[in-house]
Amino acid sequence: MGIDVAKQQALIVDDSDVLRRLIEMCLRPTGIKTVPASTGAEAVELASAIDPDIVLLDIGLPDMTGWEVLERLRQSEINAGTKVMILSGYEDIHHEAKKRGADGALVKPFRNDELRNAVVEMLASSSEIVSSA
Repeated sequence: MGIDVAKQQALIVDDSDVLRRLIEMCLRPTGIKTVPASTGAEAVELASAIDPDIVLLDIGLPDMTGWEVLERLRQSEINAGTKVMILSGYEDIHHEAKKRGADGALVKPFRNDELRNAVVEMLASSSEIVSSA
């Protein structure tokens, strides 16, 4: 029995238009709906409005750090079940991400299949996902 990821929604938070588009293209084959955000403030606002299933979050944003965005998401009752995957160029990001409450981390640059598999796996680990298969 598989998960129906096509009913899932991902908020992609990165100040790079190119990287946001790359992630969107990477997730397209899964059917996951993507919503882009280029700043931390936009991410927090969108997360409250759409309650995404997963947030792919860059650490280096122009208005606040990804860590601040993560903290706000974790304080929000609306986003209580939202998975957060940190995307960063720092090799040692995994430990810091877990310590700060993220559900996972991926080091940039990543391969398309690596990101796609990590997102699907993270969504599959959510107890709230029900398969239609």
